[in-house]
Amino acid sequence: MEMNKSILALILATALTGCGGGDSSSNPQSPSTDPDVPTEPGDPIAPYSITKYQDILSNSDLQQSDPYGSASNKETVVRDGDFYGYYDDYFYAQENTQYLVFKMSNYSMRNEVRERDNFDINVEDEKRTLLAEVKLPGIEDAMGDSSSSRDQVTFLQIHNKGTSSDGTGYIPHPLLRVVYELERDGKYGHYWAVVKNNAVDCKGEGSDPDSAECQNAYDRYDLGEADTESFTKFELIVQENNLAIEVNDIIKADLNISYWEHLLSYFKAGVYNQFENGESEAHFRALKVLIGDSNTAYDWDIDSWKLTIPASKDDYYFEGGDSAAEVTPERCDYYPEKDILANDEIVEDKSTGLDYFSVKNGRMHFKADMGYGTTTANSSYIRSELRELFVSTNNPDCSTSDEDTSWYLNDTRTGDSTHTLNATLKVEQHPNISQPKVVLGQIHGWKINQALVKLLWEGDSRPVRVILNDDYEIDNQDCNHCEPFSVELGTYAAGEEWSYTIRANEEGIYLATFDTDGSNRIDHLIPWGQNYIDKDGDTVVLSSDWTSSAIAFYFKAGIYPQFKPEYPGQIFDVSFSSLNIDHY
Repeated sequence: MEMNKSILALILATALTGCGGGDSSSNPQSPSTDPDVPTEPGDPIAPYSITKYQDILSNSDLQQSDPYGSASNKETVVRDGDFYGYYDDYFYAQENTQYLVFKMSNYSMRNEVRERDNFDINVEDEKRTLLAEVKLPGIEDAMGDSSSSRDQVTFLQIHNKGTSSDGTGYIPHPLLRVVYELERDGKYGHYWAVVKNNAVDCKGEGSDPDSAECQNAYDRYDLGEADTESFTKFELIVQENNLAIEVNDIIKADLNISYWEHLLSYFKAGVYNQFENGESEAHFRALKVLIGDSNTAYDWDIDSWKLTIPASKDDYYFEGGDSAAEVTPERCDYYPEKDILANDEIVEDKSTGLDYFSVKNGRMHFKADMGYGTTTANSSYIRSELRELFVSTNNPDCSTSDEDTSWYLNDTRTGDSTHTLNATLKVEQHPNISQPKVVLGQIHGWKINQALVKLLWEGDSRPVRVILNDDYEIDNQDCNHCEPFSVELGTYAAGEEWSYTIRANEEGIYLATFDTDGSNRIDHLIPWGQNYIDKDGDTVVLSSDWTSSAIAFYFKAGIYPQFKPEYPGQIFDVSFSSLNIDHY
């Protein structure tokens, strides 16, 4: 007897996702800790305003169906990568989570980005990867009222253009669809790869659907049980007539696809429904196309930062003085004789070999030996920390002696008025002391001693705390009237991965921590110039003077321990799997 689909969907939802949920603060002065309150995604915004999606969007079209139109209809609603400012009810990004969202209702309807590059699968020494981190929230419930015999949704594809870019030789079959399917072969709620195992046209004019080649045209590979409320990493890798499919870095299929080599191919991502009477929804937190030999897709842009390390310039470069040394990216070529900050470079202590900065297994590591080091100006503490190099002109430089590498709250040079730092990280190692305080993210003002925001981890059992200065003094002066205050966020132990958001705009400062799947969000929106209740229950005011058009800011991220380097051999090691800046 066929199981009722609504009941099946309920069983799947319970089995796959449990009863967890997100957190949100309905009263910004009293952040929610109720695990059953859903995460507030924030206002919808244009996906192109988020830096990490710009590469794929700038080289894609957006194809959408009218969900209430004729069967299988579609229209190209964005052409030639012209996504600037575009979003709609079915395609948008969530402001708080920074997720890229695709939605679509009804059978055989779609909402997908189509990469515009048509590529040969057999090019020697060329490796092309579609990388996506995706979840499908609520998809089991969405399929509950479907009467289709095979309920599924496609969210990644490799399709074909034909034998030439004008469409000659096109066949109406994708090489690959990655799908979520409600049930197949007694397996409920799994991801599957559906692979066309030949290049025979089984639908077009003159085709023979009843031929043996068409009757056995597809192979299916089980990609594992789907946790649709958590993100899963998919990599579709094409190289020299070979297709590899990796799920969470595990190879699920490795196939010879030489039968496809006469056809041009392209990538697609989004939602394409093969079920009735419901709406699919896919959230992406990563979506990019990589061309090259690297097996790792780094979720940061190293060219956006410079690095300050615990060694002095004299110790590290053997010249320059006793101030802390800095390492800049390759684009900052005014120091050609100095080391380069890059994903494949290690910045190490030249006497001990300790890595101050390295990239291993797709993670940026920041380290310091808390027994020694050179402090920066106006501080008693060492750091291994990135400083943002904002691009404010068409001819960017890397100098921090002027405001060109810092941003204004309402920046007339770029038109940006919302500024966001998003990070995913974990504390790998910390000194064995009672309170190993370390700053992991900041907003700082240019030529202002008082940090606007310092996000502070203080040990396994203490909430992440954010220290804000209510006011400031210009020209790096001390501020005798300033009264710093704190708010508390989530609690995360060493070895546990978590995420934070720091955002500044005309409303105020938004702060959040949350689990990597977006749940357990604890947040604060602290408005400029208004009363707010800090962690101690005191009424505080974040001065609206911070919004002055004369003040420029920059982000910082990494490790900035908040105690003197008096513990030889005690190591701080914090790794980031994601670090993104967005200005729009």
